[in-house]
Amino acid sequence: MSRGEPFLSIQDLRVYFHGRTLVKAVDGVTIEMRRGEVLSLVGESGSGKTSIGRTVVGLAKPTGGRIVIDGSENSFKARKEKLALWRKVQMIFQDPYSTFNPLSTIYDSLATPVRRFGLAKTEDEVRKMVQEALVMVGLDPGETQGKYPRQLSGGQRQRASIARALIIKPEVLIADEPVSMLDVSIRAGILDLIKKLNKGFGVSVIFITHDLAVADYISDRVAVMYKGKMVEIGPVREVIDSPMHPYTELLLRSTPKVGGEVEWSTAQDPGFKEVGPGFVGCNFYPRCPISESVCSRVEPAMVELRPGHWVACHVRSRAAS
Repeated sequence: MSRGEPFLSIQDLRVYFHGRTLVKAVDGVTIEMRRGEVLSLVGESGSGKTSIGRTVVGLAKPTGGRIVIDGSENSFKARKEKLALWRKVQMIFQDPYSTFNPLSTIYDSLATPVRRFGLAKTEDEVRKMVQEALVMVGLDPGETQGKYPRQLSGGQRQRASIARALIIKPEVLIADEPVSMLDVSIRAGILDLIKKLNKGFGVSVIFITHDLAVADYISDRVAVMYKGKMVEIGPVREVIDSPMHPYTELLLRSTPKVGGEVEWSTAQDPGFKEVGPGFVGCNFYPRCPISESVCSRVEPAMVELRPGHWVACHVRSRAAS
């Protein structure tokens, strides 16, 4: 769903978890990205955003579908193939503290992937790469590389996490809610850093967030997820200024605003419609304020209603035709 030959192609991705009940974390998602693009995956908790990111980086195995990066398809089998994937794709996690070994210094944490992937011939080259990576993310190597993760602030740890992800020069960066656990005062700095690295090095970024305001700031395009399904995707400004799916509209009304009129109230909440266990219609039907009878019987397909702007909604598709 992008123009031109895609650099990253996710085709009919399905990620199911089997427990007492079947959980369809990701259910038939197709996304195509250009090289160097920033795409935000937006939605509430449980929408499938993180499951997509973890599958692209090889930390979760898909139930079905294909992921192709620069012409090579992920097989998710041999460890050798996973290492080749991790050379191309790296992930920044939501909690920077839990991503580091608390018994290793920042230097050792960054030097380990350099050694593992054979990117340096000598320890002097390893040291140089670690120092360059720390400087690139705005950290002073002399002050940080000898410290342990607990000795850094949250913002410093996240910058060090970004440095570790970028030190092997990946082609794709998965950023999973990288600023949600940080103070508001330092979020903008981390977002600006990711934008700078994207523009400066051409790294493709999948940015996972629940906040449309953050997506607006950092993205080229945004894909809105709901219960494992993608319901809308398009240029970020167009999706935010002229949303076409009722769930996207709900997310925008729910975004906190400083001053001005309150756009959401309980009067706008239509409540929940009851559906049975064998329900096959639109996932958003139980909460949708504009649903019709067809929505309860037929799952909507993604339709391009404007150039590059796709929506899965029976009502809006018919209105635009």
